[in-house]
Formats: sequence, C-alpha cells, structure tokens
Amino acid sequence: MKRSALAGFLMLSLAFAVSCGGGQVKDQPKPAGNAMHGQATGMAAIFDGDKGLARDRATEDACRKLVEQVLGNNVSSSSMVQDYALVSSIVESSSTGMVKNQKYLKDTVEGGDTYVVTIEGDVYPSAVGDAIKSTLENYGRPKFIVLLKETFEGETHEPGMTASELSIMETMGNQGFQFVDASTVQSLMKQDRADMQKAMAGQIRGNEAVQNLLLSDNGAEVVIYGEISAAAQQSAALAKMNPNMKSRQATVNLKAVDVYTGDILATVTANAPGIHIDGNTASINAVKACLGSKNVLGKTDDFGQFQAGNFMNQITRKFLESATKRPIQLRIAGLDQKDSIKFRDFLSQRVRGVKKVEVKGQQGAEIKLEVLFAGKTVDLTDEFAGKAANAGFDISIVKSYPNKIQAVVKKTK
Repeated sequence: MKRSALAGFLMLSLAFAVSCGGGQVKDQPKPAGNAMHGQATGMAAIFDGDKGLARDRATEDACRKLVEQVLGNNVSSSSMVQDYALVSSIVESSSTGMVKNQKYLKDTVEGGDTYVVTIEGDVYPSAVGDAIKSTLENYGRPKFIVLLKETFEGETHEPGMTASELSIMETMGNQGFQFVDASTVQSLMKQDRADMQKAMAGQIRGNEAVQNLLLSDNGAEVVIYGEISAAAQQSAALAKMNPNMKSRQATVNLKAVDVYTGDILATVTANAPGIHIDGNTASINAVKACLGSKNVLGKTDDFGQFQAGNFMNQITRKFLESATKRPIQLRIAGLDQKDSIKFRDFLSQRVRGVKKVEVKGQQGAEIKLEVLFAGKTVDLTDEFAGKAANAGFDISIVKSYPNKIQAVVKKTK
C-alpha cells in the first residue's frame, strides 16, 4: 500500500496548507514556522447540565474545523477530492491532539444550553500525518479470506486448495495484510458448506449466519471471491521456437466484499499469458502475470518498491472509508423503555465516533441497536464504558465480537 492513492494524497495533504470554505472559521491559516496558525469556533449542546463535557466537545469541534483548514481544498482532481473527504473523516475523531499551542479566545455558554468556544493554535502537518498514518495502520489493513474457484487443465479446485489463493496471499501478505489460512478454509468448506457457498457467491449483506461465520468466528473482514481459469492457447511462434513449451491464457474475475456491510469494495477482470514446459505450471505463471498486473494486485518494480495495483488500492481505500461508519450490533439488557431511550441519547450525543443509533428490534428485555461508528468494536466498547458512569449508567460487557456487542446496562442515577 506504499504507493496507494491514499498514500499519494497523504503526501500531498502534508505538503500544502489551505483554507476551509464556510463554517465557523475566523480567518485562513497562516504560516507559523513549520506549522499553520489559525482560529476556529466550535459549539456543543449541554446535556444534563454537564458543562465540562460540552466544553470538551465544543473544543473538539473547533479543533476539527481548524485541522480541516490545514488538510484543505488545495486539490482539484476528482480522485483527490474523494480522498480528501476520506482523510477528513479519519481526523474527525482525533483532531484535538493535532492542534498545538492552543489558546481560548472565547469560552462561554450561550442561550443556556450551548457551549461555544473559539480557539487559536498551530497545526503541524507532521502531526496530521502521524494521526492519519496511525489510522491507516489500525483500520486500513483488514483481514481477508480468499474463496476462489480455480480451473486448470480441465480440473476444478475448491477454495483452500488453489494455487491462485496462495499467490494472492503471498503478494498481499508481503504488504502486511493478514489472511484466514488455507487449512481453516478447507475445514470451513467441509463443516459449513452451505454458508461458505453463499460467501463464495458474495451473498453476505443481511446474512447474519454468514457474517458470524466469517467475521465473528474467524475474524475475516473482507472476502475476495471469484473464478480463475487457464486454457491452452495456440502459438505458432512458440511451437516453432520450442515445440515442447506449453502456452496458457489465464482469466481472472475477482470481487472483494466488506463482510461488515456486504458492500462490494472492488471488482476486476484481467487476462494474461504464461508459458512453461509443464502445462499446469504454465497456467500458474499466467495467473501470476494476471495478479501482478497494475489493474489487480501489482508487483515490486526494478527499484524494489511495491507498486500496488488498482484492485488492491480500491479495497484498501473503500474499506477504510466504510470503517468511518461501521455498523455494529449492540444488544442491551437491563433497561426499561424510559431508560433505554436515555441510553440511546447517551450513545448518540456523548460517545465520540458514533454517527447514528437506530433501534432494530426488541426481544423480551433485550433491545437490539445498530450503531454506525467510526472505528472498531473495541473502540466503541472503550468509549461508552469509559463515559457511562458520568452519564449515570453501569455497563457490563457480556460478549464482544468484531461486529457486535452484548451487554447488561443498569441506570445508576
């Protein structure tokens, strides 16, 4: 991922400091040594008389706006604008620490229920870069499961037993990505064949059994599925040069799906030839040529730098983008209807990173919520567990999975 579109934008965003259109910005950032100096205003509602929390959230709002000025809009191409939106969402929850030498120019309550602050400070591009790189490392490298149907020399191989899977795992593994190992895939194909066949067909959205099998049980966040085949092709020139050499043409059709949401992250179709004295090896060479192309996974160049392919870049960028609004299932027991409403308000208004809270149903005393969250399940758990006491809740986590949390919540005040 060293040369990905995100990495390219990261370098660009660190090279420029620019203005932010609209909002509560008092002036455009100005150079201050290696930093950009500016000021911005933030606001937050006061809930349950908690002015301290409101002040913190208003400060976070102001810092986010100030950092956005520095990340800025000094980008004209559509692809860069898309990446700006992504990077902007990444820093939303971590911008406070990016503003240095912070001073309050305004610090007050307005209208009795709104806290307003105006801050000035310095934003160092290196601090922004460090935060973005940290987020990329934490959220931009999902764990994969590869489920391919491979046909060589008229013989079809199932997932967990294909040379193509090993090629993908080797190439992406060298770039730091993790995979469900082939032996586990073989076991799953035997033990949970029906659900695995659905996964192989990309039938993941809304299919809780498949999501649980892949994500909760095996930690697979992205499925790469599809078909890879290699067929003999005639080459008069090759036959004349060496009649013992075999020529094969590989066709690769791949899709990548986000297991959390069922969304398609990337698709690709590619063709490439391969030769060898052995037909099966010629097929493998042809597949490796496909996978190593600039449209698929990419390869290491003559200078030893890995040049990521389009398919690989799309997966990384879109998965990271979706990680800023990850749907997490939250099952809560222990609250009556009145307190459950208060708890939902607590999540949506006081827990950082929560974009939306939606009721999905109720079974007995258990309420099922879906929380759109910028981050991983463990981050959400840490956030609401750490702030629950001040909000009047006692939370006990019963079970926690990559895509769901089961907890008992009691109202304490």
